[in-house]
Amino acid sequence: MRRPLSPYSFSRITTFQQCPRRFRYRYIDGVREAFEGIEAFMGRQVHATIEWMFERRDAGHVPSVAEVLECYRRMWDERVAAGDGEVRVVKQDRTADGYRRAGAEMLERFHQRRFLPDRLETIANEHYFCVRIGGRHDFQGFIDRLARGEDGVLRVIDYKTGARTPRTFSGKEADQLRAYALALFLDTNERQLELVLDFLRSGTTVHQRIDRADASRLEENLAARIDAVEESTVFPPKPGNLCAWCGYNDICDAWQPRIRRAGAA
Repeated sequence: MRRPLSPYSFSRITTFQQCPRRFRYRYIDGVREAFEGIEAFMGRQVHATIEWMFERRDAGHVPSVAEVLECYRRMWDERVAAGDGEVRVVKQDRTADGYRRAGAEMLERFHQRRFLPDRLETIANEHYFCVRIGGRHDFQGFIDRLARGEDGVLRVIDYKTGARTPRTFSGKEADQLRAYALALFLDTNERQLELVLDFLRSGTTVHQRIDRADASRLEENLAARIDAVEESTVFPPKPGNLCAWCGYNDICDAWQPRIRRAGAA
């Protein structure tokens, strides 16, 4: 019997599209991944630190860059000490300490260029939503930050720590924010939203304004993507470069090791 898949999330949908076999292992069979990639681990600590920064500011204290970096390093060390699972460095020419420093550099740059000049009113950090899509699917997610500007428009802000930095508002990162915009249109009375992708590694942002009139098209598209998951009866692997970062490559018969394990956090 298939495990219940609802509520869906954007990561569930994209996992299915990237590799149906990985989707089956995680969401149908309920197999725990053998390891977490260091990139994802670093990203989680950076996100948690940014959330802490805005919470402290809203409580009346603007943290210094030294306080931000101390918080980040403490969170990193606590997660490693918790021993929740292996954190693996896949790239041969990188180390865990190198990723740790890269996260600190992102936060230092973010503190100076984004955080200190920021005049937006924070509405919520890590905002959770769960809405009904197309009258048949529950869709949930967490939005990094919701903030309103002086123009009254609500900003939907997502922080990205990966190396990829698109020049335009495009790709799966943009699709994710459009899905989140749909959830807000369904759950609130907002007439317009500004979607903001903040790429912390490069220090650049891309934006898009979206109106409530776009909600029907977005909902139809998202519901169709979920329908494709629901209707699938086979889950073939899709071998590719991302296989080295997959926590199921030790049990997947399609895995062909190309990148030697380089270490752990």
